[in-house]
Amino acid sequence: MNGRGDVLVLGAGSCGLSAAWDLLEKGYKVTVLEVLGEPGGLCRTSERGDYRFDLGGHRFISRDQGLIDRVQKLMGSELLVSTRKSVIRFQGKNYKYPLNARDLLVNMNPLLSSACFLSYVKSRLLNRLNPQPDDNFEEWLVNRYGRRLYQIFFEPYSTKLWGVSPREISSEWASQRISLLNLSDVILRVLGLRKSKPRTYALKYFYPREGIGQMFRVLAAEVERLGGMIVYNARVTAVNLEGDTVTSVEYELDGVKKKIECEKLISTLLLPDLVKMMHPKPAAEVLAMADDLKLRSLRFMNIPLDGIEDISDNTWWYLQDGGYAATRLQEPKRRSRYSAPEGKTSVMLEIPCTVGDETWTMDDKKLFERCMVDLKDMGLDLEDNVVDYYTTDAIQSYPVYSMTYRQNRDGLLEHLKKYGNLISCGRQGLFDYIFMDDAMLMGFQASEIVQGRQEHSILYDRLQDPDLLEVKSKLPDGGYE
Repeated sequence: MNGRGDVLVLGAGSCGLSAAWDLLEKGYKVTVLEVLGEPGGLCRTSERGDYRFDLGGHRFISRDQGLIDRVQKLMGSELLVSTRKSVIRFQGKNYKYPLNARDLLVNMNPLLSSACFLSYVKSRLLNRLNPQPDDNFEEWLVNRYGRRLYQIFFEPYSTKLWGVSPREISSEWASQRISLLNLSDVILRVLGLRKSKPRTYALKYFYPREGIGQMFRVLAAEVERLGGMIVYNARVTAVNLEGDTVTSVEYELDGVKKKIECEKLISTLLLPDLVKMMHPKPAAEVLAMADDLKLRSLRFMNIPLDGIEDISDNTWWYLQDGGYAATRLQEPKRRSRYSAPEGKTSVMLEIPCTVGDETWTMDDKKLFERCMVDLKDMGLDLEDNVVDYYTTDAIQSYPVYSMTYRQNRDGLLEHLKKYGNLISCGRQGLFDYIFMDDAMLMGFQASEIVQGRQEHSILYDRLQDPDLLEVKSKLPDGGYE
C-alpha cells in the first residue's frame, strides 16, 4: 500500500467488486461489505447437485474493449463463447426473437394479422398528420405498432412484467429495451426493394463455464489476492455524516453491531435505502422521493431434469401471453453445457412479482405445480423427467420506471452531490436498469472519481444512449444477427 487512504465499498456485486479491483491495482486500501454470504449480487449461480442455475438470464458482452480484455485475462479458458437463439411464445406458436414483423404477420391468424396491420397503418398515418406524444409506455407502443398489436401482444406481457398497466410506466423504458418492428420496412424487404439487414441482436456472447456467478467468485478472489478485505453477511444499518462528509458506516455481523470509518465511500446499495440510512436523516421531501421509488422482484423456479437431453435449441423463450406465470423460460445448458450433467438438462422459469404479493408468498410446491401446467401448455410435458425443483429469488431485480421515476431518482442523486466523498453507482445505486458490463464500467468510473480523475457527474448526470444497448457491443467473431 502507498498510503492513499481507506476506501469502503458497500456491495460485492458486479459494480462494487469492479471498483475494488481497480482501486487495489492503483494502491488503495479497500474494504468491501456484503450483506450476503457470497459475491455477485444479482449475478450469482446456485447449484443443486451437478445442475447450475443463474439468477435470470446473464451473458457478458460490452461495447468497451478494455473491459473485455480485462475479463478475458481474469477468466482465461473458463470464459466460453456461446451462441444465443431465442423465441417468443405467443398464442401457441413460436416467433423469432428479436420480433420479426414478417414472421409475426405471416404466422399469426390471417384476420388478426390483417387487423394489426391496418391498425399500424392508421397509427402511422395519424402520427404523420398530427404527431402524438410518448408520455407513457402505452403511448410509445401504440404510436409505433398500432393499438391492436399493442392490445394483444405488448400489453399482457408488460403488465405481467411490471405488475401495473403500461400507462403507468414511463416511455423512457422503451428505447433501449425494444428492437423496433418497422412494418413499412418489412414490406420493402418482402418486395425485394431493401436488402440491408439491421444490426439489432447480439448473437454471440461470453459466458463462464460454471455459470455467471463463477466470474464474480474469481473476481472476489482477485480482490482478496490484491490485499482487499471482503466482509460477508454484513448488513449495513447506518451511514454517518458530519456536514457534507461521510465519516463512518455501521453494520451488523453475526448479531454484533460494528462501525468502520472511511475516507471515501462507494455505495452500490439500493439508492432509496442508502438515503434512508443516512444519519442525520435527510429532509422529509428527500425521504418522500425515496419512498416513491418502487422495485419489481423475481422468483426463479429451477427444475433439474433426467431422461431428456435437450428441451430445444433455444436459450430463452419469451412467454408473451399474460396467462403464463413466467415471463421467460430458459434452458441453462444452452449457455454452458456444464450447467447440467452430460446427457441431461434443466429448465428455469423467471416469474415477476412484488415482495408480499400472492406469487412472492406462494409455497414452492404450489408454484411448481403452476409452472408444470404452463410448461405442458407450451408442449413441454416434463412431469416424468423431473428430478427435483427449488426456487431462488431476487428482491431488487427491476427498478420500476413509473411516471415519477425520473423526477424522484434525479432528486435523490442531486441530494447526494453535496457529499464529496460519497459515490453511489451500479444498477441499485443509480436506480437504473443497466446491464452487467455497464455496472462493471461504473465501478471503474467510481474508482476514477476516488482518484480525482473524474467528477461525480460522469455517473449522476449520465445520459441514456438512444440506441438499443447491445447494438454497439463488441462481440466474439463480430456475432450479430
